[in-house]
Amino acid sequence: MNNSTEHDEKLDKPLPLWLILIIPFYAGGLIALCIFPVAGDWSWFEGWAYTITFAMNIGLSYAIINQKNPRVIRNRAKLKKEGLTDATRKSAGSDFIILPIMGLGFLGAIIVPGLEYRFTGASLPLTLIIIGLILSNAGSVIMSFAMLQNAFASKVLDINKDQVLVDTGLYAYVRHPMYSGAILMIVALPVALSSWWGLIPALIAVLSLVIRIKPEESMLIAGMAGYTEYQSIVKYKLIPWIY
Repeated sequence: MNNSTEHDEKLDKPLPLWLILIIPFYAGGLIALCIFPVAGDWSWFEGWAYTITFAMNIGLSYAIINQKNPRVIRNRAKLKKEGLTDATRKSAGSDFIILPIMGLGFLGAIIVPGLEYRFTGASLPLTLIIIGLILSNAGSVIMSFAMLQNAFASKVLDINKDQVLVDTGLYAYVRHPMYSGAILMIVALPVALSSWWGLIPALIAVLSLVIRIKPEESMLIAGMAGYTEYQSIVKYKLIPWIY
C-alpha cells in the first residue's frame, strides 16, 4: 500500500463518535452565547427555538456526513490553503477581505435580533417565526447535501490535491449549491429570531457570498480541468433557471 492510498484511507475514515456528538453542543452553545446575553433574557422563546433546532439539524447532518463522506468534514475544518499555484493565488487571496465581512454579517444577523428584543420587545407574528425557522434550517440541510456530494467543499478558496470536478447531484443544477443553502439560512435567520432589522447584516453576508463567486470561479477556471466546460453546461450559479 503506497503513501497516497494510506493518506486517502485516513481522510475517508469516519471521525470518532465522541467528536461528532460534541458538534451540536458546540454549535448550539456558540449560538446561545451570541443570542441570550445580548437579548438579556435566557427564557426568550425565539432564541431557544432557533438554538435547539439549529443544533439538532447540525448534529444529525454531521452524523450522516461522517458516515457517508467524512473527508469533507476534515476539508472544511482546514483554514490553511495548501493547493494554490501562481495561477490561482491572486483570486484565492480575496478571502482576506470577503470572509471577515461575511462573518461579521452573519454574526450581526444573530446579534441584532437580540438587541431589538432587548430594547424594543418587538416580536413578529408566530407564523412568520415558524416560516423563518423552517427556511433557515432548510438552508442548512441544503448545505449538508452539498457537503455529502462534494468531498472537497472547503471554507476557504483553495484547490486540494487530487480534487476533481463535481457535476452531479445538486451541482448538476447550480454551480454553488452550498452558497444557495447558506443564503437561505442567513436570510431566514433574523425572521426566525423575530427581527426585521437583523436582515440588514444578513444581506451584507449574502452580498459577500455573491461577490465571492467571481474570484472563486476565476480560481477554478485557472486551476481545475473542465471547469469552463462545466460553466457552459450548468449555467446557473445559485438558483436554477433564475441566477
